[in-house]
Amino acid sequence: MTTARIRRFGAAHEVFELTDDAPVPAPRAGEVLVRQRATSVNPIDCRRRSGYGNSLLRLRGVSGFPLVLGNDVSGEVVSVGRGVTDLRAGDAVFGAKGPSRQGAYAQYCALRADEVVRKPDALSYTEAAALPYAFLSAWAALRGAGFSAGDAAGKRVFLQGGTGGTGVVTLQVCKALGAHVAVTAGPTGIDLCRALGADEVVDYRTQDFARVLSGFDFALCLADDGEEEKMLSLLRPGPGSGYGTLVHPLMSLVDDKGLLRGGLDAAATYRRRRQAQARSSRSYCWGLFKPDRPALELLARLAAEGAVRAVVDRTYPLAGIADAHAYVERGRAKGKVVVDIP
Repeated sequence: MTTARIRRFGAAHEVFELTDDAPVPAPRAGEVLVRQRATSVNPIDCRRRSGYGNSLLRLRGVSGFPLVLGNDVSGEVVSVGRGVTDLRAGDAVFGAKGPSRQGAYAQYCALRADEVVRKPDALSYTEAAALPYAFLSAWAALRGAGFSAGDAAGKRVFLQGGTGGTGVVTLQVCKALGAHVAVTAGPTGIDLCRALGADEVVDYRTQDFARVLSGFDFALCLADDGEEEKMLSLLRPGPGSGYGTLVHPLMSLVDDKGLLRGGLDAAATYRRRRQAQARSSRSYCWGLFKPDRPALELLARLAAEGAVRAVVDRTYPLAGIADAHAYVERGRAKGKVVVDIP
């Protein structure tokens, strides 16, 4: 099968190679084999390509070379492993797998059956590839901050970074669940955020969100952890509010200081920040992607109902994966960059 892989860390155009001699994986018990039709480039892919998180991921056995990056899965089930009863060959599915040495930049991808769900007919394969990893990462942080789908109606949610791949889907899901959503965006992203349903949009280049917003139940950092204190100031006083972030130092501390020292420093930092917020009866969470089938089913349902749509900035062929990475690293994408796989 064809894969886009790397044999060392470095710049996109220096390390990616396209190969057609990789063996097609066989699904193990509890897994499905998917013929990929599309995947996407997440910022974490670009960082992993440069070595980010390698120390921690190596200890988990999911690093090493050759390395196939990519998390988003969108395609058809080819075969299923022992014990899989709710999916069958021919099913159109989408989802996201956790970090591994054999990721989604490939024609075939084996992953746990509970990491995918049936793709709604309302989404093309290209569109479906734009949603799962970004949403599940944000959902983990929101859930850790205390947000829940069943109690979202009327809640006030602030998203720092409304036009990136994670922001556009999280904004739509929160709105579909009945929340009041405010976001930050640059001048070229304001109309997009409004079109997606944002109740308030702050132009971060001309306005200080901490001066014009207040009284939020939840705040989610998607872009700049240097603004954590300002985001915390947005939260209303009293119990039941919470802060989540996808931008935190866990992996970089382990990379810089090793597992023991870096892990201890990360744990101490996290504990200190959580305790500080607990004194105000607030939740605090460093979000990390994790498979969550109920959340993925929620996403599929909302997409089927037309409440969530994919925002695709650009598409590239698998042979253009280096160009796709370079574009994502420029930080100009509105929505997701998707890679179609022939």
